[in-house]
Amino acid sequence: MQPRAAIARWLPWALAVLAGGLGFVGYVGLDQFYLEWIFMVPMLWAIRDATPRRAFFIGWVTGTVGHAGGFYWVVHMFRVFAFLPLPLAAIGCLGLAAINAVSLALFAWCVRRLRVDNGWSVGWTAPLVWVGIEHFYPYIFPNYLGASQYLLPAVTQIADLTGIMGVSFFVVFCNSLVYEVTESLIGRRPLPRRLLAVFACYLLLLLGYGAWRIASVDAQTAAAPKIKVALIQSNLGAQAKHADRDGFLRTQHRMSLEAIKQQPIDLLVWPEGAYNDYLRRDQDQLPSRVLGPLTTPVLFGALTLETEGGLRKRYNSALLADASHRVLGRYDKRILVPFGEYIPGGDLFPIIYKWSPYSGRYYPGQSLEPVPFLGYLLSLNICYEDLFPGLIRDLLIGNSQAATVLPHAIFNLTNDSWYGDTTEPLEHLVLASFRAIENRRPLVRSTNTGISVFIDPVGRIQRRSGQWTREVVVDEVPMMTGRTVFMVVGNWFGWAAFALLLVGMGQALWNARRHRATPDARQPPHRAPGKSGKSKRKKR
Repeated sequence: MQPRAAIARWLPWALAVLAGGLGFVGYVGLDQFYLEWIFMVPMLWAIRDATPRRAFFIGWVTGTVGHAGGFYWVVHMFRVFAFLPLPLAAIGCLGLAAINAVSLALFAWCVRRLRVDNGWSVGWTAPLVWVGIEHFYPYIFPNYLGASQYLLPAVTQIADLTGIMGVSFFVVFCNSLVYEVTESLIGRRPLPRRLLAVFACYLLLLLGYGAWRIASVDAQTAAAPKIKVALIQSNLGAQAKHADRDGFLRTQHRMSLEAIKQQPIDLLVWPEGAYNDYLRRDQDQLPSRVLGPLTTPVLFGALTLETEGGLRKRYNSALLADASHRVLGRYDKRILVPFGEYIPGGDLFPIIYKWSPYSGRYYPGQSLEPVPFLGYLLSLNICYEDLFPGLIRDLLIGNSQAATVLPHAIFNLTNDSWYGDTTEPLEHLVLASFRAIENRRPLVRSTNTGISVFIDPVGRIQRRSGQWTREVVVDEVPMMTGRTVFMVVGNWFGWAAFALLLVGMGQALWNARRHRATPDARQPPHRAPGKSGKSKRKKR
């Protein structure tokens, strides 16, 4: 094979790998957010002349590399949680990356199909295609491209209108614009002036809206009543908690007492599963061993148990207790972690749980109700539930959008120790921070090994703990009111993009079918003899 032919053959795949590498370096953790504005360009160039089928696989390679780099912490999770040896854990990580990568493969396929069959420009279509797929694709660990821009508050404020996918739209729009400009310059064609003008207007509106919302929300936050909250981070992981339950609980008691001695505290917050034993769901008064000598209200995670029709049902719960250890409210986790807290299909085939003895068997909660505290309402969620925009919105508006009083703050209890000292806790924190922007509510997250944090309604980190550190983090939490567009109408932006994607792809598939059934209109027409195309006979 000639060197030039070999380069032409392998260059698209090298560009795909490059795009994937730029993607995870630019994402949360390594935080080179500006790379997200261009990471797609190599992939878009690689699919420029590819068939839609080939574009699919180029996109899949890009996505696999990007997700494997971004989700490398899954290896640690498989080793600690599922007790897998390193080779199997690495294979599991690669498999998860390959599954998530199908979303980017679909993106590349759709963009190329719309270009080939509809003649639509990449610059105009790519942002909507991405949002439509990001809205629809069933990620095991939900993640959004827009989270990469969390260090740019002026850009992220659009989320109270569109949700986090509005920020993803911005990122892909940057990529598609750079690609179109690059293609025009290399091909010595006129620049896409209309696309440039629209992007410039869009960027001015985006930044202007961001500046205005930051100022207005900051003013509302300053005027709001506040409660003082202390987050207790014991720095004891799941393994330590199981090895010494009493010692784990005593550490929580001791750190809480020290926090109360230093300053007045309205509410102590312990992380998910802080009380590592079962509590009966019908008891209104907690046993004295749970909170010990504490006389300050505590919000904490625990396992709760009830018997229904002879069946013992376990729940991952958050309980709020007052100064006399009386239960004021409880929330049960609604979205359980597959293969960790339940096995899909396990209710139909219970024998599956015998095959996987380390998997939990919990039941999902049903209630959306907040818990009352000092005349306010606190919306609770547990672990990775704060990654789901729709769930957090449902927990805030409850069973009716006509409710006159909505929760004033969001509290999340998490255990991220399964992932070790990796970038996962920061990724989790950043993805969750957009729930504060979407709903204009403060977000308080308590974890056992970090990162415990106070996030303001603008989405900024106000105070935070370290990672794998023992410390108490204290701050005042504003009790916010009001509604956002996102709270009222939900993820309208994602649904609109998905609907437009379906329409565009329907037209593309129809055009492709029509081209197969008729002569290709793009080929020059057959010229009849005797006209200007008449061939001349060669003289003998």
